[in-house]
Amino acid sequence: MAAAVAIADAEGLEALSMRRVAAELDAATMSLYRHVPDKEGLLNLMMEQVFTAVSFSPAQTALPWRRRLELAGHLLWDLFRAHPWLASALSVTRPQPVASALPFGEWVLSTLVAEGLDVQTVCTAYLTLFNYVRGTALNLEMEAAAEAATGQDAEAWMDEQEAQFMELVVNHPTFARLTREGYDFDLDQLFEFGLQRLLDGFAALLPRADAQASSSPRS
Repeated sequence: MAAAVAIADAEGLEALSMRRVAAELDAATMSLYRHVPDKEGLLNLMMEQVFTAVSFSPAQTALPWRRRLELAGHLLWDLFRAHPWLASALSVTRPQPVASALPFGEWVLSTLVAEGLDVQTVCTAYLTLFNYVRGTALNLEMEAAAEAATGQDAEAWMDEQEAQFMELVVNHPTFARLTREGYDFDLDQLFEFGLQRLLDGFAALLPRADAQASSSPRS
C-alpha cells in the first residue's frame, strides 16, 4: 500500500492505477489482483492505511468537549494535508468500510453523547464536522493539480488575474473595495475560522440538551 499511497500523494488519484503500482513495485500487473480485486479495493486499502495515523491518547480523554472536537478536527485536517487525494476519495453518502477510521468517529460521537445530546443530533453534528473538514480539504487536491498544470501557486495566479477581476467588479462596490485592499487568503486560517464557528454552533445546542435532561424524570 505504501507505493500506492506515495503515487497518490505525489500525483493525485488520476495517476493511480494497478499498472502504475505494479511498475513501482517492479511486479507484474496481474500479480496485484491476487491481493486486490480492483482499483476501488486498492483505494479502500489505502484509506485503511492512512487513517492509522489518527489516534488519541488516554490523557486526551479528560479534555472538555470543545477541546476534544478541536483535536479531532485538527487531526483530520492534518491527515488531508498529508494526503490531498483522501478528501475526494471519501464518501459521506456512501461511506466506505474503513475500520481504521472508526476510532475517529467513536471519539467525536462519544464526546457529543457525553454532553447529553440525542442520537439524531449527535449523528448530524458528527457528519457536519466531518464534512466541513472534508469539504474544505477538497481544495487541497484541486490546488495541487492546478499548480502542476500551470507551474504557478495560487498567489502568483491571482496576481496575474487582478486586472481582469477589477474589471468584473467595477459595478459592485464592496467587491471592488475588497479587490483593491486585497485579502490574504490562507486555507489553514480559513479552516480554523470555520472550525471555531462550527463549534460555536455546537455549543448553542448544549444548554438545550442540559435543560431537557434536567427536566426529565430520573429513573
